[in-house]
Amino acid sequence: MTHPVHRIRSFVRENGVCLLIDEVLLRASRALRGWVLGRRLRTRGLRLGSQCYIRGLAHMKIGKDFRAGPGLWLEAVTLYKGQVFCPTVLIGEGVEVSHSVHIASTHYVEIGDHCLLGSRILITDHGHGQYSASEPVSPHSPGDRPLDSSGRVVIGRNVWIGDGVVVLPGAEIGEGSVIGANSVVTGIIPPFTVAAGAPARTIRHMHADTTADHGQTG
Repeated sequence: MTHPVHRIRSFVRENGVCLLIDEVLLRASRALRGWVLGRRLRTRGLRLGSQCYIRGLAHMKIGKDFRAGPGLWLEAVTLYKGQVFCPTVLIGEGVEVSHSVHIASTHYVEIGDHCLLGSRILITDHGHGQYSASEPVSPHSPGDRPLDSSGRVVIGRNVWIGDGVVVLPGAEIGEGSVIGANSVVTGIIPPFTVAAGAPARTIRHMHADTTADHGQTG
């Protein structure tokens, strides 16, 4: 393993002292924010990238060692233009999230232990308005339409979700599954399968190693 002093010298040679100072300040800010939010959420090992927006902490439970890249938007929505909600957001232990991920709940969103989420992912249990054939379309702009949910979202343990995936209300992703990039998940994905497409469909079944420790990703 490279000695820390050697890594610092290498960083300075490649980027200069100014960026070194910027990096130190950025890491200190992340550590402080993670400690503050971790205290509020009664968890530990929380690491968040820059420009993260988190709201509704009283309605969240996040397991230890949650890590997220820049641009995380994590919200338990309690109030929207006169609507009042009592949401629940449950995130298990060891969950890793890349950059620009949006997770929002008005009702119930659960993400199991040791899941890996790519970048630019949307996970939501609600939408703006109703669009079924039996319902009249609201004359209001989408942003002014009431938030509506057609089901909760549950993601099992050890799930890997690729870049650009959208997980919509009513989705259930089974343990150990893989969701291909740019897929749209609207229904039930069985455990230990590879799914892709819009809407996502199972394209391959995987053999589950029942002797492995399911608390670890592999």
